[in-house]
Formats: sequence, structure tokens, C-alpha cells
Amino acid sequence: MTTPDRIGLISTHGRALIEIALASGLGIIATAGFQIAATRGLGPSSFGLLAAFLALINIAAIGSSALRNSVAVGVAEARLITVGAKRRVDPSLVEALVLGIACAVGLVIAAPWLASSVGSNPIALVLTIATVTPYFLFARSQGLLQGAGNARAVVWWSTGAQLLQLVLTIVALLLGYDAIAILVVYLVTVVLGTVGAGLHSRSLVAASARRPFSRNATVVLLLTLAFAWLTNVDVILVRIGAPELVAGSFAAAAVLVKTTLILPAMLSLYLLPRFVKNRGNLALTRLGVNLTLAVTLAGGLVIFAVLAVGGGFIVPLLFGSDYALTIGYLPGLALMWLPWAMTQAILVRVTSLASVPGLLVLLAVGIAQWIGAMALLPDISAMMVLNGSLGVLIFVALFVIHQLAASRDAKAAQDAGDVS
Repeated sequence: MTTPDRIGLISTHGRALIEIALASGLGIIATAGFQIAATRGLGPSSFGLLAAFLALINIAAIGSSALRNSVAVGVAEARLITVGAKRRVDPSLVEALVLGIACAVGLVIAAPWLASSVGSNPIALVLTIATVTPYFLFARSQGLLQGAGNARAVVWWSTGAQLLQLVLTIVALLLGYDAIAILVVYLVTVVLGTVGAGLHSRSLVAASARRPFSRNATVVLLLTLAFAWLTNVDVILVRIGAPELVAGSFAAAAVLVKTTLILPAMLSLYLLPRFVKNRGNLALTRLGVNLTLAVTLAGGLVIFAVLAVGGGFIVPLLFGSDYALTIGYLPGLALMWLPWAMTQAILVRVTSLASVPGLLVLLAVGIAQWIGAMALLPDISAMMVLNGSLGVLIFVALFVIHQLAASRDAKAAQDAGDVS
């Protein structure tokens, strides 16, 4: 592909990406505002407890993006959206209900362990469990919109929910409510988002004859769910294996550092269905992958530099004087999450391939992460070194999978040219 061709491709999609970036930026501000309000309003110990349960909800929420990706891939593969067709139960709805209910049941089964390990009360557990299933229905509607090429709508629905969440959290804290009220806020916002996005996507029917939980759909689901676990379980592990003050301070640092993951997540909304539709277009695929990696690396380095240099000013300003430990965690944590952000960037490509080897890599790293953290905690520095090393390992493995797939595509294209 020549340089003018690359410039043309980038400019063709530039406006849509700019709008998505602006909407995502507003969502980032809302999410950051929520985290700041919660940390300042609750204090380290209470926020550590809230963060542990929010991590469970986030695993379900980000894990439900596995369903969104699966639906989007199915729609993109079908290359057709039937508008205004007679409605019928489609595979994505079955998958959303099954996964949502299964996740809720899993939390019910784990409730005794969570209560003893995390130190919660029954109300917090009930609210966490009740929040899970709507996330999957919300994701299903977003997947229909994303697969139809309407990434803007996906971003705006997410941003709208984040803005409402911020407003309601501020109101709850001003009225003197605690972490339980914030879990109520999460439940309310996800239910409203589910209803709204469902109405928006009700005329879109995935034109796919596949049955629920087909091979590709299952691989895509597990890929995204596994990565969601890998990038959220650290807060839970620290909550279990370290003192409350340390856990709360670590959670606050993670809030700032994990903004690195937003860039590749934003780009994936736009690129995933296009990677699927253009699997034979090697030049477009490589351009998309390289652009995503470059943007993610640049953004991650900027975040690392800002937090390393300005952490001593940012943390007291945003979270207050109780989070002094957070300042020391920021540089190492920011550096540790850079390879994970790069991994998320390459995961878009691996997901579009529904790669079984990629899934096996994620599962193996998940086992190593849990065992290593349990052995190293409460040594936070050692755990960060372990997690960063696993991030490098998983990025290299997924990049090799991408390169091998690209080589196969190039060979297939060459063979087709020779035949013609």
C-alpha cells in the first residue's frame, strides 16, 4: 500500500474516529469524576471495599463486551442488517440471557467466599449480583449497533450512562450515603442504559443463521472475558492479600493508570467489524493494527510520564491527603500497564480471527497471574513486576499470532493470483 493510499484510508474514517474520540473523552471525564468523587467521599478503607465489588461488576461489564464483540462479529460476517423485519428471538438474545444469568449464579455460589475474603455485607452482594445480567443485555444491543457500523451510537450510550452515574454518585455522597448507595447507582444506570439501547437497536436483527454459542461466537466471548479478568483481578487480589489501607491506595492508583486501556478499547469499537469484513484485505488490516499500536504506545508513554512526574500533585488534588501511599505506586503501575494496553490493541485483531491459540495464551497467563499474586502478596512491588512481565509475554504471543495470520492471508492472496 502506497503512502497516498494510507493517507486516504485514514482520512476516510477520520471524522467518525474524531467523534468517537470526543464522546469517549467525555465518558473518560465522567468516569474519572466518579472515581474521584468516590475516593474523596469514602476514604481509603471504604473505597477499597467498594473497589473490590466494582472490580467484580467491571469484570461482568467488560466481560459482557465479549458478548458485544461476538454479536458485532456475527453481524459483520453476515454483511447484512435486516431493518424492520419481523422480530424473532435471535442467538444474541439467548446468549445474553444465558451468560447474564450464569454470571449472576456464579456470584451467588461465590457469595460466602466473597463475604469472608473481601469483607462485605449481604446488601452489597445482592446489589452486585443484580447488576450483572442487565450488563449483558446492554452489551447485546450495543453489539447490534456496532456490527451495523454505528460505533458512534455505542460510544454515546456508554458515555450517557457514565454521565448519569457521575451525577447520581455526587448526589448520593452529598446526602451522606455510603458505598452501598454507589452500588445502587451502578444498578440504576445500567438498567436505564439497557432499556434505552434496547429501544435504539430494536429494529436491527442480526442476519446470521448461526445457532447460539457457535464455535466462533464462543471463542470471541471467551477471549474478551478472559482479558477482562486479567486486567481487573489485580484489585481483588490486592484486597485479599494486603491490608485495607494498602488495598485502597492501590485501587486509587489503578483508577488513574488504567486510563491507558481506554485508547485501544475506543479504537476497537470502530475497527473490529471492519477487520472482520476485510479479512482478505491484508494492507487495511496491517494499517489498522499498526495505527492502533502506535496510538496506544504514545498514549501510554504520555500517561506514564504525567503520573511519574506529577503524581505528587495529582493524587492529593484528586483523592486527598489520605492516599499518600498511592503516589509511590503510580510510576511502577503505569509502566506495568503499558504492555497490557498494547496487548489490548493487538487483541482487536486476534478477536476478529476468533483465535483459539490466542484464547489458550490468555487462559495460561490467567493461571500464572493468580498463582504468582497469591505467592507474592502482600509485596505490592513484586506483584507489579510479575504483572508487567506477564503483560509483555502475552503481547508478544498475540503479536506472533497476528503475524502468522497475516502471512497466511498473504500466501492465500498470492495463490489466488497465481491461479487467476
